[in-house]
Amino acid sequence: MDTNEYLPMFLAECREHLQELNLAVVRLEEDPHDRGTVDEIFRAAHSLKGMAATMGFEGMARLTHQMEDVFELLRQRDGALTSEVTDVVLACLDALETATDGIEADGSESLDPAELITRLQGLVRDSDGSEDAPAEEPAAAAPVLAPIDADGTVLEVTVGLAEDCQMAAVRAYMVLAAIGEHGTIVQSAPADADVDGFTGSEIHALVATQAEADVLSAAIRAVPDVGSVAVAVPAPPQAEEPEPGKVVNAAERRATSAGGSSRGASTVRVDAERLDQLMHLMGELVVQRTLVEGLAADVDVPGLSQAMQGLTRSSHELQAMVMQIRMIPVEAVFLRFPRLVRDASSKLGKQVDLQLVGQETELDRTVVDALGDPLVHLIRNALDHGLEPPAERLAAGKEATGTLTIAARHAGGSIVISVKDDGRGVDPAKVAAKAVQRGLITAEQAATVDVRAAIELLFAPGFSTAETVGDLSGRGVGMDAVREKIRQLGGEVVVTSVPGEGTEAEVRLPLTLAIMSALLVEADGRPYGIPLQRVERTLRLDDLPVRGVAGKKMLVQQDGPSLPLLSARDVFGHDSEEAADDTHVVIIRGSERSIALSVSGLVGQRELVTRPLPQGVAPRAAVSGAAVLPDGSIVLLADCDAVISSTSTTTATAGRPSLTAVA
Repeated sequence: MDTNEYLPMFLAECREHLQELNLAVVRLEEDPHDRGTVDEIFRAAHSLKGMAATMGFEGMARLTHQMEDVFELLRQRDGALTSEVTDVVLACLDALETATDGIEADGSESLDPAELITRLQGLVRDSDGSEDAPAEEPAAAAPVLAPIDADGTVLEVTVGLAEDCQMAAVRAYMVLAAIGEHGTIVQSAPADADVDGFTGSEIHALVATQAEADVLSAAIRAVPDVGSVAVAVPAPPQAEEPEPGKVVNAAERRATSAGGSSRGASTVRVDAERLDQLMHLMGELVVQRTLVEGLAADVDVPGLSQAMQGLTRSSHELQAMVMQIRMIPVEAVFLRFPRLVRDASSKLGKQVDLQLVGQETELDRTVVDALGDPLVHLIRNALDHGLEPPAERLAAGKEATGTLTIAARHAGGSIVISVKDDGRGVDPAKVAAKAVQRGLITAEQAATVDVRAAIELLFAPGFSTAETVGDLSGRGVGMDAVREKIRQLGGEVVVTSVPGEGTEAEVRLPLTLAIMSALLVEADGRPYGIPLQRVERTLRLDDLPVRGVAGKKMLVQQDGPSLPLLSARDVFGHDSEEAADDTHVVIIRGSERSIALSVSGLVGQRELVTRPLPQGVAPRAAVSGAAVLPDGSIVLLADCDAVISSTSTTTATAGRPSLTAVA
């Protein structure tokens, strides 16, 4: 069987099963009596074994086959899961993940499972008390047919694959393997020798089993792409002949059999590149719609206005639907963290209670893909620098087990993800001392560093408070990398800390990177886009007084504080000799404060299809990307955080125990 066409689906399902297994093993370590988790582990491992064997990846199949022996022991015992068992199983999962990466890279699994199999056999031997390791069985053997007089009740099984199933032979193998786990297959269609070339949509089998029909049905439904399952006792031959021409088809048989279901698959697996292309075409449609709306406004054609309203309404609905298709739960990122926290806390000798909140919160797929590494940095910092060892926590009057909370929530047109610990907090004196050592500040400046200034120093490139270089920290790569990555995504990072009580890092990101509502402004006749969610309000420059303070312009508001006033011409680097007079001011909101940006004109609100700057193009400091207007002109998008940070200072503020730093 040529398996190349099935490889993308195999890789996707492998990663799903490995993630599921990682999460389940960590969960089982916390609650060994959770039988549901044990069954979940066994099913995932069994599916992974069958898929690997069918695709011809022998190393993965042998390893997962041996892992099943260990998982079978878990089903038979109620005791706590030892750290040795957990470590060996997680090492196997890491090896399988590495093999999956290798298959994706060059088609080779590059996995020698001998050492891990020996460790797994040692666990089995220690469990049953025998001196010799059990002989290794052939990996993922195909279902073997048996004589009709096998023990148990004979059941007739009919399985219908989903209409969109793309791996009929693989699914047929997995279905027959699932049936074989619960009894002895007496007869099957396709037969054992014909599975590799199977291209149909129905699988039939007679199985001698002692399992209940619903148990067998549930095992089969766990196989992906199964649309319907019917399990029944075969009817005895009827004495009378059937009516001439009367045919009982498979659909009717399933409808009348116990446990039958006609419900098809409710989801469809789609290549991510197709979603990206769909979003690109949707963006082009938005641009063309805006152009047509402008043209329609200049002509007087009966009925054109109503037609345009209908077109606009329908395209808005289509746009919302396309955006919704690209949205996936942030759980896709969160599921990595239980294993990460388990491994890191074990190395550090700390006790950690991980709380995951808001996993169902949805975010654009491209943002989710890019979010993992920054959050890993924040979590490692919290575990290494934030949470204290048990003895130190007890001495401080805290529980020995620290709490790490990772939460996600929607806030307007953004998503906010926070990483919060109840540890020691940021120590300004320690941070200042390290900053002096690294030449970032002078000894005199160190005396004035408070929590706010200390947090800002943590974001300096190459800065670390770790005494030694380890696996988790000390290399000077972390918070500055987080800031840079989040800024590339159009987001911001806010860190707050209370010494002795803990630290919280908040990441605020746009829901999507593809289509953005923006306020178009002009600077010297050139268009620029400012994200609408960052615009507080717009004002006429002549309506408010401007004062000079320490050589800088300040805009005096009647109903608020004075704001630094910057000219868009200077911010975006215009070098023309004749500058247009600025007539309006845009108040841009920041996490902690706002600034005023003077512009030469306001164009209006637009929906822009955003694009990253081309490779090799050096971006201006205050520009985050670009978009194409309906007339073909290019509009640059303002990086609001860069604009605001250009007016920031590291001056410490006295009398405030908990302050905020914006990265």
